[in-house]
Amino acid sequence: KILFLHGDRIPESKEFNSAKTIVIGHEHPAITLTEGIKHEKFKCFVKGKYEKKTLIVLPSFNSTLEGQDLLKGKLLSPFLHQDLSEFELWLVADKTYFFGKMKEIEGFN
Repeated sequence: KILFLHGDRIPESKEFNSAKTIVIGHEHPAITLTEGIKHEKFKCFVKGKYEKKTLIVLPSFNSTLEGQDLLKGKLLSPFLHQDLSEFELWLVADKTYFFGKMKEIEGFN
C-alpha cells in the first residue's frame, strides 16, 4: 500500500499505519555540487526508511523553485528528522541519475 502525504506532519491514521510506502513533498530536496568556484544545485528524489516504511521524498516540480539543499540548513519535514546517511539520492537533470547514499556525499555530517 502506497500513501501520498504533504509531509509537513506525521499523521495518526489507520491508512498511515498500514502503508508500506510513504511519498511526500514539502521538503523539495536538492543538493549543491561544487567544483572549484562552480556551484550547481540539482533537484533530487530521496529514498530511505521511516520506521519500517519506504519513504520517498519528491523534488519540486516547479521550474522556478530549486528546493531545500539537504546539506545546508534545517530540514522541514518531521519524516527527515533522523539519520539520513543511508538514504539514496537520485539527481534530476536531463534525466534522473542515481547518485549514491547521503553518507557518500562530501559535506554530509
